This record gives sequence, structure tokens and C-alpha cells, in this order.
Amino acid sequence: MLTQTELDNQLVIHVFGETDFTSFAIDKSAFDTSAEPVFDTPAGEDYVQVLGTLFGGGNWQSLKDRVAENGLRYEELVARSIVSLVAGTETLRAALERGYNLIAIGVFRAPDRDGAAGFTARFLGTSLTSTADPHAHLELVKEGSRAMAPFLQEDIDAGRLSAKSVVARLISEGDEVETDGEGAPGDEDDWEGEAGLQTATFFHEMVTEKGLESVIICACDPDIAEAAAGVDRLNVGLVSGIIPTPFGSVGYWLWQVAPDSEAGFLQEQFIDLSEFPDPTYDRMKRAEMVRFLVVDRSTQENTRGVFLGTESLGLAGFEEMAREVSASESGVDFEAACAHVLETVEPRDFLDRAQAQEASGKTNLH
Repeated sequence: MLTQTELDNQLVIHVFGETDFTSFAIDKSAFDTSAEPVFDTPAGEDYVQVLGTLFGGGNWQSLKDRVAENGLRYEELVARSIVSLVAGTETLRAALERGYNLIAIGVFRAPDRDGAAGFTARFLGTSLTSTADPHAHLELVKEGSRAMAPFLQEDIDAGRLSAKSVVARLISEGDEVETDGEGAPGDEDDWEGEAGLQTATFFHEMVTEKGLESVIICACDPDIAEAAAGVDRLNVGLVSGIIPTPFGSVGYWLWQVAPDSEAGFLQEQFIDLSEFPDPTYDRMKRAEMVRFLVVDRSTQENTRGVFLGTESLGLAGFEEMAREVSASESGVDFEAACAHVLETVEPRDFLDRAQAQEASGKTNLH
């Protein structure tokens, strides 16, 4: 397991193939940004075919530790091939210049040529990650594929990608893709396409002009979402705390949306301390600004949005205490703890107490 300091010096390359996927954490100094790029050129063809074969046969797990004639494991040889494949590309330069440490590459089946299977590689996106766990990087593959769907479909129509490839299924609406590899993508917290949303506030990852971005979704009843849309200047504030319950402690975030207008309302967000911070939160935390979106929960339409300064949310103290509390507790029943808070804590009372404690120099944290 890499520490955060070690990971900061690595560039993680996630390879997503027809049947297998994994992530390689490679020292940033190994990458040459000034090299003549071979990605998507005949000079890089051998690298792509090797990757396609290794990640397209359903047996990467049994192959990765095999030792080649030169004494290197296949996993080490593949990492070296990836370094050569991405060298000099605009994607590599952009990722390093912008401080990203994750690049996703898809290696997909191309139409058979002379009876033999061929493969084509495509960049699927860049992002930030706080882990080398390949399962945590699947969201970038999914969101990146959807964002690039028109271009990938063009590749399929032009015969550069097979209509039977995993990416063809990935970009087909409503089709789930399963791979063998290190795991399979599941139905992660995807709020798009649901029949409706509960009244809730939660983190979500979406592809924007900045790449994969963490946003905050505030799903409201239609009348509240419509009222928020009419506010001249949407102000949003956050009060956070950690609430002990008979079932263990739970993180409690209370969002004040448009508090200075008649359309103002309070909305709760519960944080599972045992899973905090997670990659989505880490990505949000590293950004200077975060989007806060008010969404009509019945239509899933965004009625109003605003950028919030990440530092202004004041989460440093919460994060520090969340780690401390989580480390000191075990056997927490998160759902039961949330239900207990819903039954015993009134949002307005919590806000009043929090403001009184802040005025006296106290804290809502343990």
C-alpha cells in the first residue's frame, strides 16, 4: 500500500481492456514529455497489441507474476511498455502540468484482420486519485467513455473499433459492462438515469470541461428547486459536526442554501466516517472551487448552480477529527446512526447550537 507522500510522486496509469483491468503506479521521473509520441501511430502498434492481448484474454491475474527470459515479471515489462506508449503525448504533458496523477487508457478490440484479433488504444481521461486501487479508478473509465462517446462511435463506424468491443457496450445507454481482471465495474453512485432521487445531498463525479470533477448534488423537491432557481444571488454555507449515537458516530453536514432569501432552506448530508475521506472527496478537496448543484429530484434537472471556494467550506478540522474518531470506533452501524440522528436532531436546532458554539469559540466536533 502506497502512502500519500509516495503516491504524490507517482503517475497512476489505469489500463482497461476487454476482460481485465489494473492500475500501475509509476514514478513520474520515468516519463519523457519531450519524446516523439508513438501513441496511435504505427510505431506504437506493438505496445498496443501486447496490452490488448494481456488484458483481453481474461487471465491477467495469472500472467502478471510470470517471469520473462530477461528476469523481469510481466507486470514490470508492461509498466515499461506503458511508459513508452504514453511518452510525449499531449495527455501526459497536460496531466503533469495540471497536477493530475491518474491517466486512464482503454485498450479495445478492433475489427479482426486476416482472421486475427487486433486492438486499438484510446485515452479515456485524466484525474486526481488518492489510491492505487484499480477499482477506485473505474469511475474515470466509465465517465470518460461516456464523455467521448461521439468520438468512440465514430471510431466504430470507421472500423477502427469493433462493434463487439467492451467500449461499444460501455457507451450503449443502460448497458453494464463486466470484466474479469482485478474486479468488475458495478452500479456505483450514479444519479443519472434513476427513476427519481431521494431528498439528499451527496458527492458525485461528472465529466466537465476540467475532466473528471467532484461536485455536490443537492436533490430537492420540485417546488424548492424551482424557488432556488429564482434567487438573484445564490449563497451557500456549510456547518459540519460529528454526532455520537448509540450506534456509533456519524458525520453531519448541514447545508444552508440561500439563507438570506425567502427561498432559503436547510439540507442534511451524512458522512460515513469509516469511509472518509474517499477518492471523490479527495478530488473535491484538491480543487480550488467546487460546484454546488441544486437538482429537482423528480426530473433530475439542475435548476441552479454555484461555485464554492473549497477552503471556505472549512473542512480541515472536520477531516482531522473524522480520522481520529473513526480510528477509535469499531462496529459502527452507519444506517442506524443516521436514522437515530434523523429522529433526534432538528436541523434548525443544530444550526442554532453550532452558531452559538462558534460565537463562544467552541466546536461541533468531538
